[in-house]
Amino acid sequence: MMNFFKSPAKIIIPALVALLIILPLVWWLASPLFRDDVVDEPLPFALPTQVAAAETIPTAAPTATATINSVPTIAPTDEPTAVPDETPPPTIESIIEPTDVPTAEPTAIPEPTATAAPAVIQLSSGTFQDADQAHKGAGNATIFQLGDERVLRFDDFSVTNGPDLHVLLVENIDGTNHDGIGNYVDLGSLKGNVGAQNYEIPAEVDLSLYEGVLIYCMPFHVVFSTALLQ
Repeated sequence: MMNFFKSPAKIIIPALVALLIILPLVWWLASPLFRDDVVDEPLPFALPTQVAAAETIPTAAPTATATINSVPTIAPTDEPTAVPDETPPPTIESIIEPTDVPTAEPTAIPEPTATAAPAVIQLSSGTFQDADQAHKGAGNATIFQLGDERVLRFDDFSVTNGPDLHVLLVENIDGTNHDGIGNYVDLGSLKGNVGAQNYEIPAEVDLSLYEGVLIYCMPFHVVFSTALLQ
């Protein structure tokens, strides 16, 4: 009897332990397929707006017309006019003697020079494509630069959700596995499978070495979406 009761316990307990380990793993792998992680990040800097300058036509100032009025005549009088004194009045120079004190010349104040603000530059852009029938992506990927700051921006973005997705700059966007994509730069975990988002590109990254962007499942080395940057 003792062996009969011990045998089921040896089977049930390991089975329960296995379920406790496997169920969270199954949920971690499968749950992204049934939900969307939505984000909506603004750009870290404002894009310049293209505003057409309005043409202003200068209007001619009205010309003033002068009116000539008649000058009244003054009738002569019979009173004698006074003879002016021919002695000139004393001048300031004759009263105040000049001194040898030099006058200080005014110093010119330099005008401040205005420095132009750095402009936002679009370095490259591309459109996300489906990797296969099961892994689909859409939206735009654009690299912007402002001064020394470079940002990879996703707009109107969506991709099939999955476990541990990462954003990679890759040497070959046609690669389907870890070896096929060549050299890459991992910009971090995907913030959401739906919505606008930003990824900072380190200053030491040479963008000329990388062909485009991959949404990549790191644990299983599966490509979810690709975007060729041009």
